[in-house]
Amino acid sequence: MKIICNDKEFEISQGESIKEVLKDEIENEKMEIITCNFNNEIKSLDYKPNESGKVELLDFTNTEGKRVYVRGIMYIMAMAVEKLYPKSYLTINYQLDNSMFCTFENLEVTKEVLDNIKASMEEIVKENIPITKVKMTPEEAKRFYEKEQSIRGKLQINTETKEAISLYYCKDYYNYFYGVMPISTGYMKVFDLVQYKDGYLLRYPSKKDPNSLTEFKDNRKLSETLSRYEEIYRVLKLNTIYRLNKSVENDNGRETILLSEALHEKNISDIADQIAKNKKVKMILIAGPSSSGKTTFAKRLGIQLKLNGIEPKTLSVDNYFVEREQNPVDENRRI
Repeated sequence: MKIICNDKEFEISQGESIKEVLKDEIENEKMEIITCNFNNEIKSLDYKPNESGKVELLDFTNTEGKRVYVRGIMYIMAMAVEKLYPKSYLTINYQLDNSMFCTFENLEVTKEVLDNIKASMEEIVKENIPITKVKMTPEEAKRFYEKEQSIRGKLQINTETKEAISLYYCKDYYNYFYGVMPISTGYMKVFDLVQYKDGYLLRYPSKKDPNSLTEFKDNRKLSETLSRYEEIYRVLKLNTIYRLNKSVENDNGRETILLSEALHEKNISDIADQIAKNKKVKMILIAGPSSSGKTTFAKRLGIQLKLNGIEPKTLSVDNYFVEREQNPVDENRRI
């Protein structure tokens, strides 16, 4: 078999990994290579091709390379938490400006706790421990998790829709992660843990500057919106996909939808109240991607405004669109 990288051709035998064959190419790159693209699929550097193909080496400045880095640093963080606070329940919530917002359900986030986790993470990175991938059938994974007596004793994924489940091992630690992982812990050298609201931020570099952490820019409106919904669904115990799936399996799907609708309606009512209080407001602009619900939202907001004694007039951008055959054309019949 043959693989092509950097316009060079390399012989590769069955059972050889991309890292082994392209060792010199990887070492000669200006930045540290963390993953690769093989025949238009993101693969680990330990991937062993069974066919010829083209390889693109990816570092942190590539979007997919950064995703692998972030996945790796989250894995290391979870590994450190498991070692230090095995009975805690860690939740990685959402991304905020090159950071992941994390919370504990049963552990107070203090400076001491974060210092301990960070020190453990730095030790794991320094050891440069291999991260290996093990594939199991859904049945094998279920038996494996049931056998283990730890906080990760529940397999929080739907096994019925999966042909195989991949667990990533590092020493005696294992966890389920979706997507390609770095081949060792030594790649994730730049990170920090910072207290934020009721949790903390796992900080990592930007693609523009992979070797340092940029200043955190807090988007308060986005953060407050996400936090509001996180808190509601945490109270309802629906703050993870696993818990949502279990709710649907237990025939609570309709109740979940009704709760979500009620929450949305309450927020619209609050917005309408704020608008009514501000007598200077003459126009309300609603933006969002196609089919995101702008028109529906406008109608529901209009109803709430009417309850506040305001008679709104709605103008939809969709009104400016016409069918293709109705579009004006030039002298060459081009739109």
